[in-house]
Amino acid sequence: MLFSSSLLAQTGLPQIEPIISLAIPINDFAEADTTERAFFGLGAEATFPFLDDTPLRWGASFRYYWMGKESRNVDVNNGSGDIYKLTSDVRGRMSPLHLHLRLDPMNYTDFPVLPYVGGFAGIRFFGTNNKITVDYRDGSEPTIDNNRKVTVTSSYGFEAGLHVRVSDYLSLDVRYERAYGGWAKYLDFGSIKIDSQGNATYSLLETRTDVEMFTIGLTVELD
Repeated sequence: MLFSSSLLAQTGLPQIEPIISLAIPINDFAEADTTERAFFGLGAEATFPFLDDTPLRWGASFRYYWMGKESRNVDVNNGSGDIYKLTSDVRGRMSPLHLHLRLDPMNYTDFPVLPYVGGFAGIRFFGTNNKITVDYRDGSEPTIDNNRKVTVTSSYGFEAGLHVRVSDYLSLDVRYERAYGGWAKYLDFGSIKIDSQGNATYSLLETRTDVEMFTIGLTVELD
């Protein structure tokens, strides 16, 4: 009777979750890059009960990972004796957008520790941007020029995690994910060079984009 009561005590509710995450390249993604690195990211997800009184949930997540940045400030003479400040920076990003299907007992039990497993699929955006900011130091607004390149590729994989209840509507979420990515072009951070005039050169690598992701979040159940 106690077990039955525990199972029926929890009603499946929508959930939202801010997350912080670390993505580590693996396979071709790790071997091709000239700089060993991990990507720090922030994001959010929302999940919903798939069917009442079952452990199935579905949802979506989006994250933004910083893949590195190199920047240089230079003073440039325009030839008329006026000197202005030029800032040149090169940065890369990775942004996965995933749909999730999860086997999660949080739908129908109030146990304090709740493991879950699931799968996800979606797309991943890889962006590279060389941003040039010119400040003429005359009180006017700086001028900004962006040279952006974006690649979109497939992304899918599996996840395993643990919810630890903090209160009736709040849980700590700890999760491991392996995401298999399609071919994409992305910034080779070790190739960035910015000269004394602020001119930036860099290379793009093109490989498959598999990663391992380690994620911590705070799950809020919405009544």
